[in-house]
Amino acid sequence: MLTILNPFIMLLLLIALGGYLYKTKLLTLDFCRTLSRLVVKVTFPAMLFLSMYKNVDLATLRQGWIFTAIGLGTSILLAITAHFSAKIFGLRGMTYGTYQILCTNGNNIFLPVPIISALFGAPYVVYAVLFELGAGSFYWSYGVSNFRSGRRLSLKRLMNLNMFSLFLGLILGLAELQIPSALFGAMEILGNITVGSAMLIIGALVVNLFERRLKIRPEVWGVVVHRLVLSPLVGVIALAFVPFVRSGELETILLVMMSMPPLVTTALVASSFNADEELAAMGVVIPTLLSFLLLPIFLWLR
Repeated sequence: MLTILNPFIMLLLLIALGGYLYKTKLLTLDFCRTLSRLVVKVTFPAMLFLSMYKNVDLATLRQGWIFTAIGLGTSILLAITAHFSAKIFGLRGMTYGTYQILCTNGNNIFLPVPIISALFGAPYVVYAVLFELGAGSFYWSYGVSNFRSGRRLSLKRLMNLNMFSLFLGLILGLAELQIPSALFGAMEILGNITVGSAMLIIGALVVNLFERRLKIRPEVWGVVVHRLVLSPLVGVIALAFVPFVRSGELETILLVMMSMPPLVTTALVASSFNADEELAAMGVVIPTLLSFLLLPIFLWLR
């Protein structure tokens, strides 16, 4: 049980530190917004690139392509259901876009990588990366377009830095091209900043929400249903049609990936695009805290 809890305790400690730093004024909301832009535009692209470059080769892709397909397919399905549930809540404009992106894509790197590594070993982390290849492709193309006015998709919008990093890392990894060791090391240092920064920001957002005593908005529960109920249900259904994923480890990894709360960077991206920052903060914080309670129970039962 302690092995299961270790990754969650580690991340909770970072979140608690972020809350403490906010209370002591070492972190402010303005600084968090600036740090958010740094994470979204610099450190997260470096992390995406290295995730693909280090972990994916042709053999791995042939073996685990189904994770990529399910990641992409689930994102599309949840985008459709989120469109209709947003109408029930009467959401429009940036609030609609923020809700859509919260419901659509999970925290497929920050949270599952330490969990999978602790439970099954580093070689299994590649399946989280392959899942993110599908889900992340949707998130950084159609997903973030919800934060912009005008046409949802265009070639210009598809060519954002995160999409470029995702596919450049994939192409170089598949081609087995070596990049200079100094460049690799520098990007690794940058990428390693991402998780810690994101958790500190989440901690600051948690305390800020408590200080403001905001009521939980109804649409937040729509996000919870999409991410922690509908998405895992899709995973259970998918497993019925994908027999070669039914080994103990791969089945558990797929269900873990499908049970992730919204991507932490959604709160960061929302502040970068002047979207509905309040909904983004609530929609990330509340499902994340709920998942920290539910996921260990699920893993322990399995």
